[in-house]
Amino acid sequence: NTKYHRILIAEYAYTMRLTMAGNVYSFGVILLELLTGKPSVSDGMELAKWALSLSARPEQREQVLDTRVSRTSLGVHSQMLSVLNIALSCVTFSPDARPKMRNVLRLLANAK
Repeated sequence: NTKYHRILIAEYAYTMRLTMAGNVYSFGVILLELLTGKPSVSDGMELAKWALSLSARPEQREQVLDTRVSRTSLGVHSQMLSVLNIALSCVTFSPDARPKMRNVLRLLANAK
């Protein structure tokens, strides 16, 4: 029934608003999964919230990274920290404070 499908689509649009800020957030979560080796949600804890809370103190940022990768070389470690900063900016609480995807890609291309 067409009316039923329109209601489902409207409900989806109402509850799952697709926005650019939301896309940036999702991309940030993917970056965090790659950097940590952890799933986006584990034991009821969201990876983004965990990473943000742990990264609040610069000396704890090291603990966010997957040591199996970050310890392979100083260059890799440094690059992972750069990408972590980008990922954290993508998952920041305020959607207005998140970077535009164009800027995220530029930052990733320049991550060293």
